[in-house]
Amino acid sequence: MKRLLLPLLAALALPTAVNANSHVNDSLNAADMNFKVGNRDMACTMVSMAILVVNSPEIYGTTSSSLKREVKEYADRCDLRF
Repeated sequence: MKRLLLPLLAALALPTAVNANSHVNDSLNAADMNFKVGNRDMACTMVSMAILVVNSPEIYGTTSSSLKREVKEYADRCDLRF
């Protein structure tokens, strides 16, 4: 019982900001890979998802300022408003 309780408590104790930052990071990494292979449409879709996460802190948690700057750079690259 003790072996199961400790990982459960650790998982519940993680802040939601970790979730927001990881969502944004994953989206920007996917966008970067798509830009590299020339798939601009999919890349910009992933950037749009990152923008959605950054603009919804009540759902995903806060995003770090460095990631917000990176999202801004990718948004400019896709001609998206951020």
